[in-house]
Amino acid sequence: MKLLGQLLIWGSLAVGAMSAATAYLVSLDLPDDELVGLRLAAPPESKRETDRHVVPLAENSAKITPQLLAKLRESGTRNIRVREFRCRRWRGRWWFGLSMLGLIAGALLTRWGARPQQAGPTAGDAPGDPQPVLHAIVREVQQLRSQLPSMPHRDEQLDSIVQRVGQLQKAHLANLVDAREPLVARLGLAGYAVLMDHFAAAERQLNRAWSAAVDGALDEAVACLDEAAVQLEQTQESLGPAGIDEPPAR
Repeated sequence: MKLLGQLLIWGSLAVGAMSAATAYLVSLDLPDDELVGLRLAAPPESKRETDRHVVPLAENSAKITPQLLAKLRESGTRNIRVREFRCRRWRGRWWFGLSMLGLIAGALLTRWGARPQQAGPTAGDAPGDPQPVLHAIVREVQQLRSQLPSMPHRDEQLDSIVQRVGQLQKAHLANLVDAREPLVARLGLAGYAVLMDHFAAAERQLNRAWSAAVDGALDEAVACLDEAAVQLEQTQESLGPAGIDEPPAR
């Protein structure tokens, strides 16, 4: 039961992260009245096989017009990334909803499977204590945000976001998910769900920051880092008085 819960949580996090990454990606198959007036979040590129070079078809933040739509469709572009979010344009919304249900179901299964072991040490003393893990994530995000303005070149800023957020994705983010048992023991199922809601939102923003940096959209990447910092602070608050110490303000 416990293993099934763990697999369900991991699978739900993966599905949720992938679907969240498409929240601002819209299909050009939508009617013109759904697209005209939106602003691009990243410059679309011509990807026809006949093109020798990948050429941007519009500037970042350009307003979508019927003429631009015709040009994009003619070029073979199938999807564009926009700044405005609307749920009905989000193709991954059903997958994201299923991933949230999967997280709740996985937490229930994990708690039921862990019941015989809950009479041992307190959550704060247990192996895999989430406090230092969350502290490390918050510290790394805060340091990255504070250091970006001092970097003289745009490419240096983008590379730093890609590398350091990538390291967070591989190490600390997964480690906090591994600490679910002490979290459930400390907070109960309802408190765990609240904490994971904030943490999942922070993880989505970090994934978006990495993706935007890879695409060269520095402003969007920085905005996502700022939002991730807010969600991480709320994750800390969800731990309650026994939570970790706040890192120094930048």
